Amino acid sequence: MIIIDKQKCIGCKKCVDFCPFTVLEMTEGKAQLVEGKGCIKCLHCAAVCPKKAISFGEMEGTLEVELAELPINFSKLLETHVMTRRSYRHFKDTPVDREVLNHALWLASWAPSAKNQHPTNWIVIDNKELIEQIMLHILNYVKETGTSPEVVSEYEAGNNCVMGTAPTLLLGYAKNNKVNPLADTSIALTTIELLLQAQAIGTCWAGYLTRFCNAIPQLKELLELPEGSSFYAALMLGYPDKEAYPSIPERVKKQEVKWL
Repeated sequence: MIIIDKQKCIGCKKCVDFCPFTVLEMTEGKAQLVEGKGCIKCLHCAAVCPKKAISFGEMEGTLEVELAELPINFSKLLETHVMTRRSYRHFKDTPVDREVLNHALWLASWAPSAKNQHPTNWIVIDNKELIEQIMLHILNYVKETGTSPEVVSEYEAGNNCVMGTAPTLLLGYAKNNKVNPLADTSIALTTIELLLQAQAIGTCWAGYLTRFCNAIPQLKELLELPEGSSFYAALMLGYPDKEAYPSIPERVKKQEVKWL
């Protein structure tokens, strides 16, 4: 529940003006909640308040951090980072540092989400035996069903196209009845990927892994996927092993852009 400190509120009306669902109004020169309207807990109100007059339940509405001033060339640096993002599949044996990964997962909670639901939960696997067990289930499933036969042929040729040589796997799952769990998970995972690659951690979207984890009952049970949920995206993670990309490739496929 949004709480507005009337002693701190100066009646600037910024929280009212920028609330995306008009759940705030001005009464006697102070902001207050509109009775009967649903708040999506985005805390735009707290972010825009110049007096830190808004909190949420027992939590402060904003973090006590000093906002760093971005360097003048930040947009160019970000552009370069986006263009140099690559999919890595060859990793060293060392799992990704858990503290670093936990921080990236925490930061991803600031990524956009439909109705601010943030429905995605995460499973991190950095146990080598468990990773091998998952791959064995996948190989057996492919052989039994004939689904994606290239997975087996590539694997037998020494190329694991499901998870590369990743020592760490990250899977995002969510309840199927949320507003847009696929988009929310994808946006969060994209944020995580950019954060990790900025720290020299290689990543690769694991589409095969996502599909197989949803299709194979033994994997759902092994990974303890809750009822009514699905895996929506996954990443291979690790420190690159002799895999480096000093150049930015041209984009062969051009996007069509229509201005109306």
